[in-house]
Amino acid sequence: MEGPEKELLQLAVFGELLALFPSVHIHIELVGPAIPTQRDGEKISISKYPCCNEAKCLCKLAGENESMTSALTMQLWRGFYHDRYTDIIKDSFPHLIIAPNSGIAAYSSWLPSIELIEKIDVPTVFTDYCEEACHLAASCIKTVTGRPLRLPVQLNPFRQPVAVEDSVLLLPCYSNCFLFGM
Repeated sequence: MEGPEKELLQLAVFGELLALFPSVHIHIELVGPAIPTQRDGEKISISKYPCCNEAKCLCKLAGENESMTSALTMQLWRGFYHDRYTDIIKDSFPHLIIAPNSGIAAYSSWLPSIELIEKIDVPTVFTDYCEEACHLAASCIKTVTGRPLRLPVQLNPFRQPVAVEDSVLLLPCYSNCFLFGM
């Protein structure tokens, strides 16, 4: 199953959210079986965003970046969402769930998480590599929940622009290419 392993290598990039959402406190839970055991439960705080390359940009002003009231914390959890849910809600209830490159139709381990997400009724957005995988996932979700998707399968405007080379599907595949939601 895909998980947050790519994001684990680029955690500082999440600091960009501080620039995009000034004066907002954001907490992100990264959950997946690929979280290294030694990082399970780790909490990460990012208090400033990386500065851009423009010499006269406001982000370069002395003290501007350091005195922000924004905050970003991330918590890492090894395992499946449904197994770690009680850990996740100890600090706060989720407002939005995002599952990039989820592979719902390919992994039966998603079924208990889909049931939980349906029960807690939190808006959830999934992405996948190709449209066919999304339609298969939509069918799985409808089978579990008895309801159609709230957000229909559609092209993700934020998809990766470079094709995934190792596709066994012989279809054009891009990371996070299509999105859908429940």
